[in-house]
This record gives sequence, C-alpha cells and structure tokens, in this order.
Amino acid sequence: MIDEKTQAQLRAKYNPEGSMLRQHQLRMLEMLKYFDDLCQKHGIRYWLSSGNCIGVARHGGFIPWDDDIDVEMLREDYLKLEKVFKETDDYVLQTWKNDKYYMHPYAKMRDKHSYIEEQGQYNLYKHRGIYIDIFQLERAPRFICRILHSFAWRVIIPLRKSNNRIKNTVFLILKYIYFLSIIPIRFIFSSLPGNKLRHTYGVGWVDNIRNIDEISPLQRIKFEDIEINVPNNLDTYLQNIYGDYMKLPPENKRMQHVCKIKMW
Repeated sequence: MIDEKTQAQLRAKYNPEGSMLRQHQLRMLEMLKYFDDLCQKHGIRYWLSSGNCIGVARHGGFIPWDDDIDVEMLREDYLKLEKVFKETDDYVLQTWKNDKYYMHPYAKMRDKHSYIEEQGQYNLYKHRGIYIDIFQLERAPRFICRILHSFAWRVIIPLRKSNNRIKNTVFLILKYIYFLSIIPIRFIFSSLPGNKLRHTYGVGWVDNIRNIDEISPLQRIKFEDIEINVPNNLDTYLQNIYGDYMKLPPENKRMQHVCKIKMW
C-alpha cells in the first residue's frame, strides 16, 4: 500500500471530496455494490480487474485519477448474468442485443441517473450513463480474435452514422451477421486445452491473457468501504499485466476516459 502522505497528496490533486471525479467514483461504488449483491445472490463469479486491482493493492480503493470500473468473469457466468439482470429504475445492462449502435462484445452496466460525454461515436448509444465494463473470458485463439476485432473496427463501425440511412442500414445488417458468425467459431474453439483465457471474440486486447489458476478461488477484499471479489493471487495477476504495479506512472500517463459528465 502506498504511504499515507503520498496518498493524501494524490487525493488532494485528483479527487478531493466534493470534486466531480470523486462524485463520479462514489456513484460507481454504489453501482459496484449493487452488482456485487446481484452476483452473490445468483452465484455468479466475477472479479475486479486490471487497473482497479492496482487501486486495491496500491490505494485501498480507486486510483485517485481513475474514472472507470472493470470486472471480468467466465463466459458461463456472463451468460447467467444476462439472464438474471433485470432493468430497474436505476440500472440497465447495455449489450449489442439491446442497443442498436453498441458494437462491443462485452457489456456495460449503466446508471440511468447520469450522462457522460465521450470521444467518438459513443453519442449514438441509447444508454449514456456512468458505467461498469463487464468482460467475459473464454478460450479463444489470438489470430481469430484479432481478425474479428479488425473487421469490426475497420469495416463495420465506420458505417455507423445516424445521418446516413444507407450506411446505417448496412451497419446494422453487418453487425448482426458479425455476432451470429461468432457462434460457430466459438463452438469450434471452445474445447481448446489449458487454463489461459482471453477476453471474448471481438475485443481488441488480444494479448491480455488471464491464467485461471491465478484467479480462482476468488478472495474477498475491501475496496473503499465495500467488499468485492479479486483474483486469489493478486500480486502475480498484476505483475503479469503491469510489471511493477506499485510504481506510480508519470503524470502524462494518468489517463481518464470521460470528457464531460452530468449526474442527478
């Protein structure tokens, strides 16, 4: 854990109490608590992932400048989540199935009492609130994942234009063909040997390999003021992704995703 003095300096600089970023983080924390309760109730295995795990190990919660939450789960748990997640007055599960302009193969749990503005064509989405990214992991060949991701972003997504009816129609047709084509591909490769997993077909981070032996069995750990799941061997998990994860990155690498945000 980082020393208290440095932590206090970082908090004062990036996310002091009452700042917009801190309000954003606290809203995500509420969402994570709801998500964790839902998963615990239905026996869905998930774990906090990537940079958020650095937050756990180095800061005891959010990295002070961080403005997103990522979780990972096995594909079988992801399918269970899709079945049990019911839209409420507060939250909705955004997927390629229920948001026609959404092209990601992973889901986002969205808050319905906020609005974020991001770069690119994200303004076409039906759901635009604060979110948690939910990644599904499975056995998938690297070259297939790369081909699918490249085809989606170089061919299909450039057609996603609401003000061009022809291009938009072609986009929607290709989008559904694309996701349906993954079904037989998944069937062919689902029995690959080994314990190494990747983010599902179509995700661009093809070199982000996860070893299930380092993740399971999950452990419960404190994140801010709640308890959540993290990989069992958290140190090895983080070293494999980041190397020396306890070292603070230079200021020009302390990136954020959201451009503008409104909450109510």
